[in-house]
Amino acid sequence: MTIKNTLLFLGIILAFNLQAQHSISGNMAPAEDLKWLIAYKINATDQSYIADAAITNGAFKLEIPENSPTGMYRIVYAIPQDQFYFDLIYNGKEDIVLSFDLETGLEFQASQENIIYYNYFDQVNELEYLIDQLYASNRPNQDMIEEHFKQLRGIQLSYEQQAKGLMTERFVKANQPYIPKEYQHREKYLIHKKKHYFDAIDFKDPVLQGSSFLVNKVTNYVFNTFSTQSLSMDKVALELQQNIDRVAAMLDTVDPEFATQIMDKLWDIAVKNQLNPTAQYIYSAYLQPLAKATNNTGLIQKIATHNRLQIGAVAPEVAWNGEGTSYKLSELSGNEYYVLVFWSSECSHCTTQLPKLQQEMKAFSSAKVLAIGLENDQENWKMEASRLPDFIHGISLGKWESPYVKTYDIYQTPTYLILDAEKRILAKPGNYEEVVQFLKEQY
Repeated sequence: MTIKNTLLFLGIILAFNLQAQHSISGNMAPAEDLKWLIAYKINATDQSYIADAAITNGAFKLEIPENSPTGMYRIVYAIPQDQFYFDLIYNGKEDIVLSFDLETGLEFQASQENIIYYNYFDQVNELEYLIDQLYASNRPNQDMIEEHFKQLRGIQLSYEQQAKGLMTERFVKANQPYIPKEYQHREKYLIHKKKHYFDAIDFKDPVLQGSSFLVNKVTNYVFNTFSTQSLSMDKVALELQQNIDRVAAMLDTVDPEFATQIMDKLWDIAVKNQLNPTAQYIYSAYLQPLAKATNNTGLIQKIATHNRLQIGAVAPEVAWNGEGTSYKLSELSGNEYYVLVFWSSECSHCTTQLPKLQQEMKAFSSAKVLAIGLENDQENWKMEASRLPDFIHGISLGKWESPYVKTYDIYQTPTYLILDAEKRILAKPGNYEEVVQFLKEQY
């Protein structure tokens, strides 16, 4: 091969490699608040780092390494990462250009995959919402509902054609909504919609597993597909359990770690919405066996911590010594409320908040503060505690190695809990102002 031909051959290889490497670029707003991006590939049970880039004056460019896996990517733009992110499809064949604004959301300027994906879901979700609103009215407009069904059918067919051959096609087909051939009364429509909810979904599809799509579909099914009848709390809990059982049946043949992830998400939602019977059912019926089967000790510990510290639970025992006498939280008496605060004399937030709390507590004659210092030594603690003579004081040496850090899931000081006379947890305020506000509401 001549030198000229060799250079030409190398040029072709270089050009091919440049084509194989792609980027995600665009603008982020507000520019003064957003400074860095990290791209992760979402997998069935975890996510893997791909690239990161600075945001300079609102502009960024993520260079995606050659041979990076295709699939759903998560773009994280702030902390905590599980709250500040958006997802997109990376197919390894196109550059992606987008704009993101904290107020107005996400928009794509270049990316056939993502433009089709987001437009499809926007249009389908809007039409389904309109149909639900029409059905919810006192006198549903049958002609308008039928027209929306016709539009929904047209959108589904149109986007299946537009997405043909793309990764987006998997999501469009899996999301196929229930569309009756003719008008149905609301109760019948909802029954059939729920019955056919999972018809088009393959839970073992790795592309669907490596996205937020399946999680969103499942959580929507469990918590948002109820009959039109007014239900008591007991019947709501029963229907939630039936929904969870159906999801569990769908997950029966998938990887146990993926099934664990889905059930963990359902448990989280139930906990955040204070659906304690539902959370307990998910845990005992499915999540605990799955966690044991996958040796997920972290998950078991997380749920044990929640159960130990949930509202209504008796606070774990706290013991301390004072002037040669041993004391226990469970033995305190004479007050209607107890404020348990874990603090440190080396914590500036604590030494600022606790004197203010002491002053405010004078208005609550039947409430007492138990302040447990998480300390490295006693000297500084004694000095700071002496400035808070209205509190009951105890110390736990070892600071962040104190056993109470794990028992009470303490990750910052001060940490507050409000207890009743029987030491049951009533509230977990974030600061002393919330402590005072809670007590004011009780008096």
